[in-house]
Amino acid sequence: MLRLVCTLFLIFVPLLWGQSFTGTIEGVIQDPTGAVIPETKVTATNTGTGQSRSFSTNAAGRFIFTNLLSGSYQITAEHPSFKKAVIERVVVEVQQAVSLNLTLEVGNVTQTVEVTAESPLLQSTTSSLGQVIESSS
Repeated sequence: MLRLVCTLFLIFVPLLWGQSFTGTIEGVIQDPTGAVIPETKVTATNTGTGQSRSFSTNAAGRFIFTNLLSGSYQITAEHPSFKKAVIERVVVEVQQAVSLNLTLEVGNVTQTVEVTAESPLLQSTTSSLGQVIESSS
């Protein structure tokens, strides 16, 4: 019996390592002329748990948040001499890569631009396959 349990363990555990239960948010921060804005602080906050992560954009104005649990996120982009941009509802699903390109407007840092948008259902940036299973009572 112990040999059977050990054999099953050795067969099924490696299969679980290939499973991914997280998603990604990535994008580019630009100014109104289309030029990228490096060193922009971008924050992703899970609206369900309140947990947040912040990164600065690279020299190409790109940011990426990997290994995000599925849920709804608020994305905030801040840079001196630009208005803060906030996207209230970005939904991340299992194995989904959400692409966001933000344009920051020139202005006082005390001003905020709120963007209201839904993430697209079709993800053309990845070929991975995932599925969300809704629970029912």
